[in-house]
Amino acid sequence: MKILKNTKGITMIEIVLVIIIFGISVGLSILYHQSSQIRADLRSQVSQFTSYVRLAHSNALSGLNDQSHGVHLETSSYTTFIGNTYDPLDDYNFVIDLPGALEIQNINLNGGGNDIIFTTSAGETNNYGSVDFVSNQINETTTIEITKFGTVTY
Repeated sequence: MKILKNTKGITMIEIVLVIIIFGISVGLSILYHQSSQIRADLRSQVSQFTSYVRLAHSNALSGLNDQSHGVHLETSSYTTFIGNTYDPLDDYNFVIDLPGALEIQNINLNGGGNDIIFTTSAGETNNYGSVDFVSNQINETTTIEITKFGTVTY
């Protein structure tokens, strides 16, 4: 009887190790992709919000409809509106909902409240201050500053 000394092949341990390494790699890539998507959503929503605040400022400054224009803030959405006060039932309101992973927090506006209102002719606001867009899933916060004169920075 002849005994084979130099057999070649793949052992079960090698197969299991390859599967484990592949599984870890796939898992890490999925986590990285998800956090990248949330980070992109955060940047996009901050940019979109600043555009709406600038539009409300521009509309008030130009005297559109001869009324004030503003933005009402909530935790999971914000609303552009026309007039000196926010009316949730107004037909001219435009609501923007945030993706589920994002929230508006730390609304610190002069005089308190959740409304940034730009007056006609001067286009100024008495509700200047800061607002945070937050993603708790990736532990990232972007602070947006609104000045009395309607400039927005982040």
